[in-house]
This record gives sequence, structure tokens and C-alpha cells, in this order.
Amino acid sequence: MLFFLRKINLALVAILCIVLLSCNFDFWKESSPIVAEVESTRLRVNELKEIKERNIKDRSDSISKDEWVHRIDNWVNLEVMYREALKRGLHKDPAVQSLIKDAEKKILVDRLRLTMDSTVSIDSDKELQEYYENNIEFFRLDSVSFIPFSEAMPQVRGAVLSEKRLKREKKWLSETKNNYSIEVYPQYLDSL
Repeated sequence: MLFFLRKINLALVAILCIVLLSCNFDFWKESSPIVAEVESTRLRVNELKEIKERNIKDRSDSISKDEWVHRIDNWVNLEVMYREALKRGLHKDPAVQSLIKDAEKKILVDRLRLTMDSTVSIDSDKELQEYYENNIEFFRLDSVSFIPFSEAMPQVRGAVLSEKRLKREKKWLSETKNNYSIEVYPQYLDSL
């Protein structure tokens, strides 16, 4: 009998663990104080902290209380307008659905590019110097003088990184396109 009770206890503990692990743990989020509320949508302090951490590059910068109040007011206005748009059925409009789909594609493609761009780097200062010398006309001040390399370095670095990103993206696209069935029908362009 004792063996049977232990089995039941183990089974109950296992079920409890499964239930707890399957939770999405939103209750941790909800312990953060609410700073604004529109109907059932709440803005919590921890969400503001996340925004602050994402947006402030230099941790010594701070946002004033008035600025936070302004941001919260903007959040409330956005929520109210969003709810009103839903109430009016604007999300059902085919043109709006198309805009949403396009925006989603652009966001995802931008995120993909960011992941690809994060690995692009400059090999040496020699590479920058070569770009500068090969594209000296871009750095012309007047008919006889040019921006010195040391002053043009940030623009040169940006241009070199941009070229490398573009080159890598083109190569990646040509390789990745082989994984998809692609058909183009240019004969229909005459009807435009």
C-alpha cells in the first residue's frame, strides 16, 4: 500500500511539474506595477525598463520623469487610437491587410539583414586606404583639393562596410534562390 501511495505522490509531483513548465510564466510579468491602462491592456514598469535598456546606448544617460510621463501619454493615445481603428473595422479593409503584410515582410527582411550584417567587418586600415585612393573623386573639395584620408575615415569605413554588405547579400541571395521555385513571366509586362 505504501508503495502505491509513493507512486501516486510521484505522479502528482510529475503532473505539477509539467503544468508549471507548460505555463508561459506571465504571472512574473504581472508582478510589475501598472503605470497605465487602457481597457484590458496594461503598461507595466518592467516594459518601460525594457524600452529604456533597448534605447539608451550610453547607460549614463537618463530619461526624466516628465519624458516618461510624455511617453506614457503617447502609449495611451496609441492604444486608444488602435482600439478605435479596430472598433471601426479598419483591420478588415483589404488595403490595410496588404499594408500590414508588406510591413511584416519589410520588418522580417530588415531583421535578417541585421543578422547578416553583424558579421561583416573591415580587415585592415590598408583596405580603407585602397578604397579611398580608388574613389578619391568622392572626396573632392574643389578642383584641386581633397578631404584628407584621416578626416574622411568615417565615410570611407561606412562605404567599405556598405559595399561588403551588398556583395555578401548578393552572393547569399544567388545561393539561397536555388532553394526556391522561382518563375518570372516578363511577357506580361507589355500590358502595363
